[in-house]
Amino acid sequence: MLLSICEGKLELGSYCIQGLVIDLINLLFLCVFGLTLIIVSVRKLHITRNSRWDWLFIVVSVCCGLTSVAYLVASFRDLIARSDISSDPSWLVYLFRALVWISLSLSLLLQRSKWIRVLNSVWWVSNFCLISAVNVEKLLRTRSVEIIDVVQWTVSFLLLICAFKNFKQMVSHYSEDDSLSEPLVAKNAEKSRIGLDQAGFLSKLTLSWIGPLLSLGYSKPLSLEDIPSLVSEDEANLAYQKFKQAWDSLLQEKKQGNNKNLVLWAILKVYMKENITIGILTLLRSISVVVSPLILYAFVNYANRDEENLQEGLSILGCLIVTKLVESLSQRHWFFDARRCGMRIRSALMVAVYEKQLKLSNLGRRRHSTGEIVNYVAIDAYRMGECSWWFHTTWSSGVQLFLAIAVLFKVVGSGALPGLVPLLICGLLNVPFAKL
Repeated sequence: MLLSICEGKLELGSYCIQGLVIDLINLLFLCVFGLTLIIVSVRKLHITRNSRWDWLFIVVSVCCGLTSVAYLVASFRDLIARSDISSDPSWLVYLFRALVWISLSLSLLLQRSKWIRVLNSVWWVSNFCLISAVNVEKLLRTRSVEIIDVVQWTVSFLLLICAFKNFKQMVSHYSEDDSLSEPLVAKNAEKSRIGLDQAGFLSKLTLSWIGPLLSLGYSKPLSLEDIPSLVSEDEANLAYQKFKQAWDSLLQEKKQGNNKNLVLWAILKVYMKENITIGILTLLRSISVVVSPLILYAFVNYANRDEENLQEGLSILGCLIVTKLVESLSQRHWFFDARRCGMRIRSALMVAVYEKQLKLSNLGRRRHSTGEIVNYVAIDAYRMGECSWWFHTTWSSGVQLFLAIAVLFKVVGSGALPGLVPLLICGLLNVPFAKL
């Protein structure tokens, strides 16, 4: 068989024999991998379940699958081209390599225990070393490498990166398990200090301060100890103190004959500045959403012109980048600040209802049952916290729709009128359904 595949040459220096040696080593790893996977699946020894796969392992797995498909196509092409299959069974080599690469693809996804991870990492490292040795020798001798060799060399390098990542994860996990002598209270306190209060200006601007928390949540389910502590200005006690001061001042005005909704006006008095900032961010986002198609329209007109003006093209591209950057940052800060303001409002109202419940007389307890008080805390306070979000969403949608219609009339002209008629009819038809 070896003589027919390598054309009668059994020299250790031939590339055919070197390739077959690599295939035999891969066959050994494949058998050990399959046997270990069966043992772990049957006996369920040290099974580790991850909620998500790493994107790097998924991408490399796809690359290994594509390499397997390439070898499979080469096998079928060689099988069809050969008139006598038994005389030259090189198609079997391609078929076996396709099996090896699909097994490597599966090994990236089926890492169910520590021993399988170690075995896979050793397999990937050895595969890269062997392929690199053969390809380097080819480059030194012939100054050329086949395309399929370049492809599997590149994919094996990606496997090497995955192996190093496996080793890094195992070492970090071992160091975490070996730190039993460290004080747990200090460790938890150190974790709790990592949050918004420790972030700098650039970190707050890009919201990158939440990156470590997202990475931790990607690696494992978050527990209460993993969540950073609240900033002092976000605590419920401070929110209630501000609300109480505004409530007391409005209560004095009510005694003088000013009939106002105390809850609503107290919230407006405390959180007016925050909502103005959120409104500015919302307006910036609405304007940038409308301006982006205009810049794209100008860019298309510039691309269709015969004469070239590099300065104008770069300015249009720069304006597009700045617009999308403003849109992204304003939208994310709008979402974050609106939810943060709603959390403060909800916390202040919940504490206020709780404080009021403690001071209720017997007559007051008869008028307000326990179910009603729970309803105030669970539903009414929650809805008041959502008011900021929905208020800015509502008016920004109207502004965005108005600006979009204005841009449409500017670009299309009076021809936009027939398109607005169905839009107006559908909007009016939605009114009764929205009321229901």
